[in-house]
Amino acid sequence: MLLALNQWCESGEYGRACPEWAVVLRNGQDWVPVPDITYVSYRRLPVEWDEDLPCPALAELVIEIISPGQSFGGMTSIATDYLLAGVDRVWVIDNQAQSITVFGNSEFPQTFWLNDIISDLLLPGLVIPVASLFAKTGRQSPDANQNQ
Repeated sequence: MLLALNQWCESGEYGRACPEWAVVLRNGQDWVPVPDITYVSYRRLPVEWDEDLPCPALAELVIEIISPGQSFGGMTSIATDYLLAGVDRVWVIDNQAQSITVFGNSEFPQTFWLNDIISDLLLPGLVIPVASLFAKTGRQSPDANQNQ
C-alpha cells in the first residue's frame, strides 16, 4: 500500500505518505496516534517540516492495518475518532478478510474486496486493484487473477 501511495504522490507531486508518522489531533483533548500510513497533501504541509517530528498538518488520509489482537469493530471506533478530529478519510485494511474499508465524514463506509479496484476522489488518479495488495499472502480468490 505504501509503495502504491508513494508512486502516486511522486507522479503528480501531490503530497507525502509516511509510515508510522504521528499526527496531533484534537477531539475533546489532544490525541497523538501513530497510524500505519499517513498522507498529507502539499497544500496542507508546510514548506519546512521534519519527518522525525509529528505531522505538522491535519492529514487527509490515515491508513490503519488490523493487527493480530485487534478487531474490525475496534478499528471502526478508531476510524470514527479520526474523522471527528478532522481527518478526511480513513482506510482500514483487514488482511484476514482481504478487504479495505473506507470511512469518510459524509458517506457511509464502503468496503472494497479482492476483485474490486479502489479509488478515491480525495486522491485523484490513484487506482489500486485490491488483489494487488494481498497478492503476497498467497490467499487470492480464484477469480482475483481474471481482473488483472
